Amino acid sequence: MCFSAGASFGASAALSIIGVVAITKARTIPQKLFAGIPFIFSIQQATEGALWLSFNDHNFQGQSVFTYVYLFFAVIFWPAWIPFTIRLLEKNVTRKKILTLLAITGAIVCAWFACSVFFYSPQAVTTHHHIQYKLNFPPTLKNLIWIFNILYFIATIVSTFISSTKRIKWLGIVCTIAYLFSVYFYSEFVISVWCYFAGVLSIVVLWIASGFKKQQ
Repeated sequence: MCFSAGASFGASAALSIIGVVAITKARTIPQKLFAGIPFIFSIQQATEGALWLSFNDHNFQGQSVFTYVYLFFAVIFWPAWIPFTIRLLEKNVTRKKILTLLAITGAIVCAWFACSVFFYSPQAVTTHHHIQYKLNFPPTLKNLIWIFNILYFIATIVSTFISSTKRIKWLGIVCTIAYLFSVYFYSEFVISVWCYFAGVLSIVVLWIASGFKKQQ
């Protein structure tokens, strides 16, 4: 979370509980992988909590490690994981083919951001009670950011609307609202602030998981 270490660790604890409950609602492995999203969010928030603590010790070398781990989840992991798990849940052949393409798109985005993050030393700084993540892209890559941001959106959001599971569409709706809110009010802190909404998104995931048994 974007305000303090305490807020991040508190969110992490709450999200881990939501994740455990969601997983217990799932029966199959694909369902459990999707239902585990809140638990993964909890790890991400705990990482940012540790990053907040590291700012109190400027000589602490682990700060860069927490920055890399947080960015791994925020910009690398999710565009691949979301369409992949939704594809695993899909039973309609046509929709599954479309989701396969979206999963491939997510994998491409994942690879691009992975190279960009791990080769160009990102930085995390605190500004106005928020963490700003600076991705130090060279000029040639900066020109491509908007393209991969769009592909990120397509992989993570569009896939929710392709799914034949009606409740999953609400995950896409909430994600879209959260992203637009973050961009409009916190344009410099989108990577951190957007994840502030992990709690709401995780509640939606729990609601989706609670409907799995009804689909059996």
